[in-house]
Amino acid sequence: MDAKLSRQRTLIVRLMLAAGCVCIVGLWMFEAQTGLLSAYDKYAYPLLLSGFVASLLMIGAGARYRAVAEWTAYLSFVIYCAAGVCSFRTLDPDTRLYTIANTLQWMPLMYVTAFLLFPKRQAILAAAGAFALAVLALSWLVISEGPGAWTYIHGSLILNAYAMHLLTLLALSLFIVTQEALDRVRRQAETLESAAFTDPLTGVANRRGLERMMTRHAEAPGMHMALILLDMDHFKQVNDRRGHLHGDRVLQAIVHRLRQGLREDDVIGRWGGDEFLVLAQDTSSDEAQRLAERLRKIAADMPRSEASGVTLSAGVSLWDGHGGLNEALRRVDAALYVAKHQGRDQIALADGMVRLPAPAEMTIAPQSGA
Repeated sequence: MDAKLSRQRTLIVRLMLAAGCVCIVGLWMFEAQTGLLSAYDKYAYPLLLSGFVASLLMIGAGARYRAVAEWTAYLSFVIYCAAGVCSFRTLDPDTRLYTIANTLQWMPLMYVTAFLLFPKRQAILAAAGAFALAVLALSWLVISEGPGAWTYIHGSLILNAYAMHLLTLLALSLFIVTQEALDRVRRQAETLESAAFTDPLTGVANRRGLERMMTRHAEAPGMHMALILLDMDHFKQVNDRRGHLHGDRVLQAIVHRLRQGLREDDVIGRWGGDEFLVLAQDTSSDEAQRLAERLRKIAADMPRSEASGVTLSAGVSLWDGHGGLNEALRRVDAALYVAKHQGRDQIALADGMVRLPAPAEMTIAPQSGA
C-alpha cells in the first residue's frame, strides 16, 4: 500500500473510532436520562468506550500498532454484541423490546467493519466468526430459557434480524470474491498490455507504445511535444567485436543512465535496433535542446567499461500534433541524419528550430529514483 493511501486509510479508521465513541456516549446519556439503560449496558458501554479509546491511542502511537488497534476495536464490538444477545434474558420487561431492537440494529456493523478493516480473505473469516459467535449466543439464550419464554414479537424480531445479518454477510463476501476475480483479470490485462507496448530488453516503451502516445498527442493538438531521436554511434562495431550479448548489456546500461536524465513525465522508448526516441510533453525549443544535450553528455561521460565507448547523436524536433505523425517523424529523422553526417556525438535541430547560442547544462530537474 502506498504512503498516501495508508495515511487516508488511517484517517478513516480514526474517524470511525471517534464516531463510535460519540455514539456510545450519546446513547449512554440518552438511555440514562430516559430510563432505557439496561443493566447490561450500564457496565458494557464504559467497557466498549474504553476499547475504542485505547484503539485510538494505539493508532496515534505509530503505524506499528495499527493492526493491534484495529483488532482491539473490532473484537471489543463483537464481544459487546454477542454478550448483549446473552443479556436479553435479564432485560426489564418495560424496556426489553427497545434494547433487543437497539442491539440487533447495530450488529450488522460487525460484518461491514470487518471488510473495511481487514484484507479480503481475513475479512470474510472475521465476519463469519462474528456471525457464528452471535448465533452461539442466541442458541445459548434459547436453550437456557426455552422457546416459551419469548413472545411472537420478540422471536420474530430476532429471527428477522439474524436472517438479515446472514444475507448481509453473504452479500459482502460475494462482493469481495467477485472484486478479487475482477482485480485478477485486470492485472492480467495490464500485464498483457504492458508486454505488448514494452521492449523486453531495456524495459522501456517499444515502437508500438511510442506510436500510441504520439497518436494520442495528435488527437488533442496544440501543446508542443519535443521529439528527440537518439542513435548510438558505432554500436555495430561493439556487436561485431564483442558479440551481441555484450551489445545488449551496453544498450541496457546506456538506457538506464538516460532515464536518470529525464523529467518525471518524459518518456524514452526503443524505436528500433540502437535508436531510441524521447517524448517530452509541454517542452519549449530551448528546453528540448538542453534535454538532448544533457542526454548526449550522459552517454559521452559513461565509463568505457559500461558503454564501450559508444556515444549518441540526436535529432531534435518540436511537434504540436498538427501535420500528421509521419511528417513529425520525417522531420526528426532528417535532423538525426544531419547530426550523424556532421561527425556524430552531437545534436542537430529540425528545420525551423532556432539553436541556442551555446550548449548549456540542462536545467530541467531529473527524474528521482529512475
